[in-house]
Amino acid sequence: MGNQNAMKQNGTMPLNPVIIQQQVIEVNEVMPVTITVNDNMEEIADMTEQFSQTIDPILRMYNAAMSATTARLEIIKDEFKYRKARCPIHHIDTRLKSAKSILGKLEKKDLNLTLSAACNNIYDIAGIRVVCPYMKDVYLIRDRILAQDDIHIMEIKDYIENPKPNGYRSLHMVIRVPVYFMNKKQMVPVELQIRTLAMDLWASLEHDIQYKSIKSKVCTEDFSDELRECAKLIYQAEEKMEMMNSMLE
Repeated sequence: MGNQNAMKQNGTMPLNPVIIQQQVIEVNEVMPVTITVNDNMEEIADMTEQFSQTIDPILRMYNAAMSATTARLEIIKDEFKYRKARCPIHHIDTRLKSAKSILGKLEKKDLNLTLSAACNNIYDIAGIRVVCPYMKDVYLIRDRILAQDDIHIMEIKDYIENPKPNGYRSLHMVIRVPVYFMNKKQMVPVELQIRTLAMDLWASLEHDIQYKSIKSKVCTEDFSDELRECAKLIYQAEEKMEMMNSMLE
């Protein structure tokens, strides 16, 4: 963890992605031995039963990684409950990409349509969103993750310090967690999005507005200025409420 500790500077993380370790997931070793594996997703997609049998153990492995990561976060919640302290986690959401969604992302990235390409190039197959009351809680959770020496940090992007052009703010981490599956240890990637309640509110409503704009064929750029302004107002209100909470604590 020396590399991770060296990255911390006064409780903040560099804005550029941090790559610590790249590991290849051995797809074939996850498959049941009774299955003859056809690795080409485009070919097997038309064979529903074979496709299901082939993709199922992969998705189960990612689901196990997601569950293992969620369990670590629940332990953090339980610790604060035991200490009778304010919990830095409001709630946790999880999401596992479908086979169709994985295939679509491979096509979008112009990658080979294979399970190996998916596992070793798409890092958000298993996704966890951690929603916190305050901004300082976001960095507390980040530091708790960094302190766990059996987790490998692949990438960190701080969209709180550096919001996206549309106003989106969140802290993104891609980690690899150890999973023992099919009698083999795999370091499976999981994407963590850590944000505050206010950030989550904006992101949810922005997504809804963009979806309705596309559906009604209204140009999404019509609302870009308004969305950025809303993000700015929410951030200002959030800063004031965090300041009040810090005075009370």
